[in-house]
Amino acid sequence: MPLARRWLERPGECLVTGLLRWVLILMFGMAVVSACRSAERIGPTVQDLVEFTRIEQPRNSDADALQTQVSPDGRRAFIVTRTAEMATDRNLFRILLLDLDPQRLQAQRPAEPRTVLTIAARRDSSYLDPAIRDVRWVGPETLVFRGRVDDGLDQVYRVDVGTGRLAALTSETLPIVSFAVSDDLRQVVYVAQIPKPPLPTGARSVVVGNQSFWSIKFGQGDMRAQDRQYRYFVASRDGGRQARPLGPVFPESSSQPPGVSISPDGRWALLPRYEPERQLAWADEYPLVGELARLAGPSLGMDPIGYFSRPRSYVARRLVAYRLADGHEQAVVDAPDDAYPGVGQTRSDRLWQRGGKSVVIAGTHLPLSAGRGSGSHLVEYWPDTGRLEVIASLQGRLDAAYPVPGSHDAFVAIDGTQRRWFERTPDGRWKELDRAPAAAGGLQGVSLRLDQALNQPPDVWATTAAGQSVRLTHLNPGYSAETWGVAKPYTWRDAKGRQWDGGLLLPAGFVAGKRYPLVIQTYGFATDRFYLDGANIADGVSSGFAGRAFLREGLLVLALPLGPSTGRPTNERGGVDAFADGVRGAIDALVGEGLVDAERIGLMGWSATGERALNLLTFTDTRIRAATLLDGDANTLFSVAVTYGAGDNMLTRKEAINGGSAFGNTLRDWVRNDPALHTDCVRAALRIETYGPWVLNNWDIYALLRRQYKPAEMVVIPDGTHSLSRPSERMISLQGNVDWYRFWLLGEERHDPVLKGETAQTLEQQYTRWRQMAELRGADERRPRCERVQAGP
Repeated sequence: MPLARRWLERPGECLVTGLLRWVLILMFGMAVVSACRSAERIGPTVQDLVEFTRIEQPRNSDADALQTQVSPDGRRAFIVTRTAEMATDRNLFRILLLDLDPQRLQAQRPAEPRTVLTIAARRDSSYLDPAIRDVRWVGPETLVFRGRVDDGLDQVYRVDVGTGRLAALTSETLPIVSFAVSDDLRQVVYVAQIPKPPLPTGARSVVVGNQSFWSIKFGQGDMRAQDRQYRYFVASRDGGRQARPLGPVFPESSSQPPGVSISPDGRWALLPRYEPERQLAWADEYPLVGELARLAGPSLGMDPIGYFSRPRSYVARRLVAYRLADGHEQAVVDAPDDAYPGVGQTRSDRLWQRGGKSVVIAGTHLPLSAGRGSGSHLVEYWPDTGRLEVIASLQGRLDAAYPVPGSHDAFVAIDGTQRRWFERTPDGRWKELDRAPAAAGGLQGVSLRLDQALNQPPDVWATTAAGQSVRLTHLNPGYSAETWGVAKPYTWRDAKGRQWDGGLLLPAGFVAGKRYPLVIQTYGFATDRFYLDGANIADGVSSGFAGRAFLREGLLVLALPLGPSTGRPTNERGGVDAFADGVRGAIDALVGEGLVDAERIGLMGWSATGERALNLLTFTDTRIRAATLLDGDANTLFSVAVTYGAGDNMLTRKEAINGGSAFGNTLRDWVRNDPALHTDCVRAALRIETYGPWVLNNWDIYALLRRQYKPAEMVVIPDGTHSLSRPSERMISLQGNVDWYRFWLLGEERHDPVLKGETAQTLEQQYTRWRQMAELRGADERRPRCERVQAGP
């Protein structure tokens, strides 16, 4: 049989008659397509996707952050890009200087973007940790940034935009994770990770306590696996003094190291301090703190003695001021801020005024004794005197605050989803405006925007004071809207009547009335951002997702949103069940419209949607022929064991999905809902990808499927992280999934090596494994159906 299939599937050989094809379908249990299809494929290859130039800064196409990338004199701006170089297996990070000269813009002839600096990164395991980041202006001729030169440790650098001359401002032997510099570049405040190996020098054993499995088993020589801890430092270039610590060592809280701030004159630093001992009281007093404590930081409530958990996923914080000359510390406001976990820890929320005499602090609560209510506020603080004045109350939680370009006396605060502008009046007070102030375009009256759409890659455009639009970049000239397929919004309803707003990708040359195979890519869909490979809701959400490269193979792609637009569940179990309903509803809609072949459907889940995909494959009869779990979460007992101590909200989330703990009165519910205990119900050919050298989720799923002779393959990328970045590793993941779905949904095989180190022999070995799995799948489908349980408490 394998030889017959290989002979029939050679591209360009029209050898299979309709009758023979259906005989083969019945015999082999998989669809064998006619090789009459043209050997010429239209659309981007996986390599085209991997080598696509992306904008690194501003992150996530942040329009407000882009305005801060205009130089102080308004004549230039910068962006940071990333381009993979497959030949050397490196990512090239570039700082590009954009021309904002008014006369050239008016003539629609700006100078071509100029590369100020290029850093080639070979050790680039995480998309979310680029080799150039946090770039900012210090004067009109100097940029400072955090970066890894020659694959070394992160240091703080300055670069002269005229000459490209690079100079290091730090010489730290520990990883620097955030920084701030004074205007004269003589003072640098930064956060460094402090090693915490589980086995101290001379020790021969470890008492685990509530430390994580990963830190104990893998953290001795790998700081990524350790229970991370940090310390603030200040480095002064006066007299060549070594960096001095500011404050004590503290553990990572809220899933991200904090951002730091220094006054332009280099006299003061404003730094977050995490205070878990006050979090429960603050949660009772301030609704925004209480909301995050319930959703993301339950440790203090469920385990007050810290026996099996510790505050980690969310810890409330407040700001502390340090006088850098002598390290004197003083409180700014004795109340928490409203920063959320993750990127909220490094948000822009401290805006220095008048060279450092005062600072606008955005998104802080006030002591209830001040009589200002329990919401968050904008305040101005004078560190020399300790004076504090309230500017305004916020209506929600602060996302970020930015100075208005070209002015130190105006700023915009993003209050939830609302933008609020403030400008200082002649008497020194702040006045809220109903629109952006006149200085919002910078000194030359120019504003920048990232122009993109679902089928249009992002580029930078300038809008002049006269309203002219001028294109400044052409980052991907090889992109072709005619051949790369079409993405469009697609809406459907599930069986419970909830509306889902996702996206549908159709290949070039799409034929109406033809039923296509379908790959469902989960983790979200945004209608206003370019859809290339993975979810387009944020940067770096693309591990494993091949997106438009699937279109080249004649596969449709459905981009599944994170949840329904109406009737969205408010609990974990509801989210898992709604996901299954949404997938089934999408399949029914697409099959009903005659677009999709119901017998040739694939499903991909990454991170949280990996867990949801696993539950769908296990507990529903949704017809999924092949699936992929990409570094996915899991609500299994094995996952509980390996994630112990890694985050205080992980255990509660898994228990919420499974109806309680895996012991006592809720054991029966756990057994009913744990996918690992029902792997006999999984019928899809399952590819599992796991990134990093450590034991992660779904090893139990893989082992149990293999034990039952079910089609399952696990691919481990030891140097990768949750968001793959290195070109060769992205190729392994993306091309591997294109191969996987071509094989299972189209019955086709690839014959030309394209991966780094791949040979004709290793490629043949891949298909030898998969042909064996196809035979095992046929045997599995002939077995009696499992006694499917109904998931959910």
